[in-house]
Amino acid sequence: MVLSDLSFQILDTWRPQNGILLYLINEIPDAGLATLPSHSRGRDVARQITHLYRNRLGWIHFHETGKRPRLERFDKGDPPEKARLIQFIEESGDAVEQFLERALSVQVKIRSFGKNIIRWLGYLISHESHHRGQIMLALKQNDLRLPDRVEVQGWWGK
Repeated sequence: MVLSDLSFQILDTWRPQNGILLYLINEIPDAGLATLPSHSRGRDVARQITHLYRNRLGWIHFHETGKRPRLERFDKGDPPEKARLIQFIEESGDAVEQFLERALSVQVKIRSFGKNIIRWLGYLISHESHHRGQIMLALKQNDLRLPDRVEVQGWWGK
């Protein structure tokens, strides 16, 4: 597929977003995967990541079919290990990129967000940024603060 300059820019906006999340997951100490923000009864770090995985696949499925998918849940029992979380984000990141390519070439439609692919991508990035912030807060509040090279360079330096 030959991409227009705008289509290339849209894909080039998604790729670093996914890379930032993968970088973060790789840098989280294993003990950090079970941490929660203070006074939270919500998702631990690992479940924040699985939520992002499920959200990505859920939206793609909805846009393609108009239906809610049945996706694996991770609410009970031990959370997935880091290697599995990385696999989830790599696979779902590729799925988002492929979906964006199909949507940009008008092979699939956006069923929400005013039928606007850029609005959906904006939602996806802001949603994931919110959860990355929750992850960083959980780590900080549990004395697992990541090094400055991760907190600064990992987000903005590359």
